[in-house]
Amino acid sequence: MMNNKENKIWQPLMLVGYALMLFIFLSFFKLPTGILNGHQTIDILADVRRIKPKPKAVIPIIKDTFTFSKNLTIPKDSTLIADYGFDTSYSLKYFYQKLDSAKLARRKVRIAYFGDSFIEGDEITDEIRLQLQNLFGGNGIGFLPMQSSVAALYTQLKMSSAGWIDYNFRENQYKFPLGLSGHLFYPYSSGEVELVPKTNHLPTNLKIYTGKPGKSVVVYTRINGGSQTVNIASGNQINETSLAKTSPISSAKITTTNEDIPVYGLSMDGDNGVYLDNYSFRGNTCLLTLQVPKEVMTGFNHYLKYDLVIIHYGINAVEHDKYDYDWFETGMNKLIKNIRNGFGNVPILIVSTSDMAYKYDGKYSTEKGVPYMVDLQKKIAQYNKVAFWNLYESMGGEGTIVNWVEGDSVLANKDYIHVNSRGAKKVGDLFFNKLIASKNYYQQTKHH
Repeated sequence: MMNNKENKIWQPLMLVGYALMLFIFLSFFKLPTGILNGHQTIDILADVRRIKPKPKAVIPIIKDTFTFSKNLTIPKDSTLIADYGFDTSYSLKYFYQKLDSAKLARRKVRIAYFGDSFIEGDEITDEIRLQLQNLFGGNGIGFLPMQSSVAALYTQLKMSSAGWIDYNFRENQYKFPLGLSGHLFYPYSSGEVELVPKTNHLPTNLKIYTGKPGKSVVVYTRINGGSQTVNIASGNQINETSLAKTSPISSAKITTTNEDIPVYGLSMDGDNGVYLDNYSFRGNTCLLTLQVPKEVMTGFNHYLKYDLVIIHYGINAVEHDKYDYDWFETGMNKLIKNIRNGFGNVPILIVSTSDMAYKYDGKYSTEKGVPYMVDLQKKIAQYNKVAFWNLYESMGGEGTIVNWVEGDSVLANKDYIHVNSRGAKKVGDLFFNKLIASKNYYQQTKHH
């Protein structure tokens, strides 16, 4: 009796053992689809297998052989601007011609520069602006919002503001039509802004840009000590009103008590030369700019007549250890389409993301997603037949931002993303020098 009981005890253990051996055996094979509710494998060893690291997504390196004409040659120097739109109305060659006319025929040339916190504070864009104005003429900072959290960084003028409600890309509960800067301002009680230029190179024109007010409104100005009341234009979606046309402007103060006047900003410029408007918005991946209505773009362009639109995003779009940015490609394609709808046949230049670093194993090095983003931005430029500048490579490529933070000459902040004032000047100089070198290349190269 004892032997029979002992045998029965071993029977379930043997059954479990056979089943275990069967499952281990099946773990090495794929079963036909349809067995086991459509699953093709049984793998009880999955938790103890050595997990192979997931291979990095590979974006094919795009070589500069992308052409739209048998005779179009892209510069071999990849730090120059590649004009992928040479055979189209969006070609930079038209902008280069405008630059020449600014100097030779004393005409006005205007650039819109869209970006994120990398160009915030106008330090990079002001360096570009001053270099262009020194070579082709012009003076003045161009477009300004009614208030700015980084106004203290402005190099050309001192700006102080009070009494404005700021509706913007992130806070716009009433769905107001936002401006190119991503902002729209309404005064509460009394809105005012005061401008005092820091340099002797002073512009002659001061203009204000407004939306459609609910009724006839005025602003009060005090220019160079003289006061006046100015009736604001009100017939269009976007309206331009001249506040001063004198020279030079040593001080200006604009005040309004009309709480129903939507104000986009001001512009300080001259009658000829080159002007660059900084439209930066912190944290923007490019998707926020899609909120700017076509009517606003068209309305501003009616007055400002842009000759070049620069699109510079990337540092907010790069995600740690991510290599797939389909959403960014979709957003940029849509943004370029919106710009063409709003600004017409204006040349467009995409500036790549700059270098940025992440701490790997306790040491900072270039974020691994950056080269993938740069290659994608080049691909976007090629697809849309617009120009492209590789800022990442022009800065020095991999490891540059680490050198700029930790090197003997500190050019960037310890976030390993943003440049400081000296770095901003270096980037601005880089852009200007590469722009002029690219202009010379395309104007000297024979294209038939």
